[in-house]
Amino acid sequence: MRISTGIALLTFLFPAGVGVLLADNNSRLDCGRKSLASAVGDAENGQTIVFTGVCHGPVVIHTDGITLKGAGSAVIDGGGHDAVTVAGAHGVSLVNIEIRNGVSGVTGSNGAHIALTRVNVHDNAVFGITLQTASSAVLTDVMATNNGVHGLDIETGSAVTVTGTLMSANNRVFGINVNGSSITFSHATVDASRNALGIQIATNANAFLNDSATVINTVNNQATGLTVVSGGHLVSFGGTINSSGNPVDGVSVNSKGGLDLDAGSMLNSFGNGNGVVIQEASVMTVFNIPQFSGVQGLSTVNSHNNAQAGVSVLTGSTLTLSNQAQIMSTANTGGGLLADNGAGVTLVNSTVTGNTPKDIQLAFGTRADLRTTTFGSYSCDATVLVRGTSVITCPH
Repeated sequence: MRISTGIALLTFLFPAGVGVLLADNNSRLDCGRKSLASAVGDAENGQTIVFTGVCHGPVVIHTDGITLKGAGSAVIDGGGHDAVTVAGAHGVSLVNIEIRNGVSGVTGSNGAHIALTRVNVHDNAVFGITLQTASSAVLTDVMATNNGVHGLDIETGSAVTVTGTLMSANNRVFGINVNGSSITFSHATVDASRNALGIQIATNANAFLNDSATVINTVNNQATGLTVVSGGHLVSFGGTINSSGNPVDGVSVNSKGGLDLDAGSMLNSFGNGNGVVIQEASVMTVFNIPQFSGVQGLSTVNSHNNAQAGVSVLTGSTLTLSNQAQIMSTANTGGGLLADNGAGVTLVNSTVTGNTPKDIQLAFGTRADLRTTTFGSYSCDATVLVRGTSVITCPH
């Protein structure tokens, strides 16, 4: 009876087709006694390897369904090689692992599909985590810090979904770099701080904040907090973006980039060089239609106490607010709203006050439609056209 009961229990825990590597005491592979790389090379489809100790890379995974799960202190040290590479394998999971000292910490390539859960990737020479050549990953409670180039790098048609927490900090270039790829934040809290630049969405890449629970923080980076550039596009559906302490720009949208704030989204930019900059034929749209979004309230840009302008719209770019939307731009040293060089601006429900030298500055071919907007001082030249309910007359 005891034997049959034990067999039944094992069958329940590990059904057919799922293997668990049993090694050493407590069913753990001890990297001080056996090579993790060798165990991975010998593993079968769907096998789980539970390991402990400091394991030496490189570890290369070619087999589908492999799970590497750390028990206690579990480290993979790249030793100057790529620490962990998932080469085209699907359904691979890394759980409870510290990964360090590689060229890159975790690499997914050639259509790999990976889940990283409670993984700490740090002190790698190039990337903490990189997804390349149509690979994908789900990141849950992940840290990528002190890496030589980017903390999280997504390129060449790859895709990442972030849930839970993601910290990408103290990396030498970007905290998060999305280039020709996509990233989705779902019920996520993201900290991209103390990098050269916090987050870049570039080269026709896409980023999506999926819900009101998602918060993106880009704080105290050396240059810019968040940039959407070169045809990249970011859409927030109810999420919050906080950008502060970045000496160049809090948020910039450049080179035909796009930024949409919908469904009561919040963008807070304060204590930066520029608060929000839209330039080089880029587009920013702020709106909320409650009967469509199901969300009450206004999508809001709150830009204050920046060393330069609160909001700048430049070089053929447009800023459009419609329906339930507002801009609050106050106490900025370089003006509340600056529009120049063929810019187009439509404001509703907005307040632009208490800025120096002027609240609103319109120049060289700007077209502005200002409705239900509160402001104090303004300037504009003879090339500017203004309509709406603002009672602005140009030149002034």
